Amino acid sequence: MIKAKAVRFAAGLALALGGAAAPAGAQFMYPVIIVPPPPAQNLVLPPKPKPPAPKPDASAQSPATPNTPAPGQCYYQGKTRVCP
Repeated sequence: MIKAKAVRFAAGLALALGGAAAPAGAQFMYPVIIVPPPPAQNLVLPPKPKPPAPKPDASAQSPATPNTPAPGQCYYQGKTRVCP
């Protein structure tokens, strides 16, 4: 048992001493890039709700505009809208 521990210790020591210099001379290592984290968010107060958009007055619009055809007259042919 002690012999096995001695052999493992000797193998580890040989790899540590002999193998430590090999990767540094044989391989290029990119420098470590440290990216700072984004700034912290303020989660104490909830965001304020947006006011609802004002609804247009129905009496201000004209009921029939000359450029708009009746709702049932237009159809789509592929991606193109066709109005007679």
